[in-house]
Amino acid sequence: MFGIRLPSIPCQFLFVFSAFMARLRCQFSPQSYPDPRIDPLSCRLLLPSQVCDPSEILTPDERRILNEKIVRLQQITANIKNTSPACADTTKSTNLFIMVALVDRLNNALPFDGSSDHSANIEKFTNQLRSKYQHFQDISLCDPLVLIVNAHGDRQVFTVAGRDAKLSREVLQAAFQRNVGHFRGGNYALGLEGMAEYIVSAYGAAHIVQVPSFPGEPNTKKGTKNNESFSNGPSAVSYGMGQFVAHGVRQQQRLTTEKKFNIESIPEEDRLWTRILAKAMAQCGGEEQGKMVKYAQTVVEDAMDISLKLISDPHYNRIEEDSQSMENGPNAREKAWQSIKGHLEQIYAKYGGQMQQMNAAEQCPGPKRGEKTLKILRLN
Repeated sequence: MFGIRLPSIPCQFLFVFSAFMARLRCQFSPQSYPDPRIDPLSCRLLLPSQVCDPSEILTPDERRILNEKIVRLQQITANIKNTSPACADTTKSTNLFIMVALVDRLNNALPFDGSSDHSANIEKFTNQLRSKYQHFQDISLCDPLVLIVNAHGDRQVFTVAGRDAKLSREVLQAAFQRNVGHFRGGNYALGLEGMAEYIVSAYGAAHIVQVPSFPGEPNTKKGTKNNESFSNGPSAVSYGMGQFVAHGVRQQQRLTTEKKFNIESIPEEDRLWTRILAKAMAQCGGEEQGKMVKYAQTVVEDAMDISLKLISDPHYNRIEEDSQSMENGPNAREKAWQSIKGHLEQIYAKYGGQMQQMNAAEQCPGPKRGEKTLKILRLN
């Protein structure tokens, strides 16, 4: 018999070709990007979720924890009545709904103008993906969906909030800025968790704090100003009522991603104050180095104050007792901390909106930072 001998292919070529094909598979258009609610496996999760990470930017544990965090936060907002007129029909879901989509990069992966920059691509990608996730619903229906897209390779984050979430552009901007340190350090899961926390708190403030107008009184109350802020955004898409259908904020990280910070790599004699400064920078930012001492002082004094109060706190004493119990078996401390979950959720539901103001006024001293945060709170 005659045989045909195929030409040999260098191993190096096979490796490069395989890597190239794998890279192509990680690039998506809005139409091909999976929906974690109906296709969780493609999003690298086992069960229907609100987080999609087909390119595996996060670790499996990070994906799971991020999704669980978002679900728990939404259980808190489920008890908050959505005050938007379009969400008056309570037979349908009117609760805030947060989804997170992670991609490697968008450049040359989308059917857009090849000459457009990365920021234009991610804006189009986010808006089109959000429409797909909503099944292209009518704009008159209740729209509380918030979509956060993180393009890892392009170092871009873009957030789009539905009209009925009542989250202004300033709120979305603040959600990113308060967590930018996590993104710059490569801690994407923590950055996305922090954004979700801020968004949930702002949502509660927008729908709980309502100042009514009385008959014959000029409609200049805080609630009215808040509504007006939703009709003047530069990226708004308006319809009959003059309010946002969606508004988004693009964030670009121009710094190269750094390795995750490992405190164990610091010499022991410097480790304590390195931890303190790291917490101060994460809490208050590192832009104003002249206030570094004040920020460090605040972190230390807060820690001491909390430690003294924990000694007599019944919730914390219960955690310590359960942690030492042999009945809890492995991971006893983690199980003990879960016992306080309900109490923490109640506290957050009651005071979540006020916590934003406390963070600005007490944890990060300085008139500039306080004034900026209070301005954001007024927009809520």
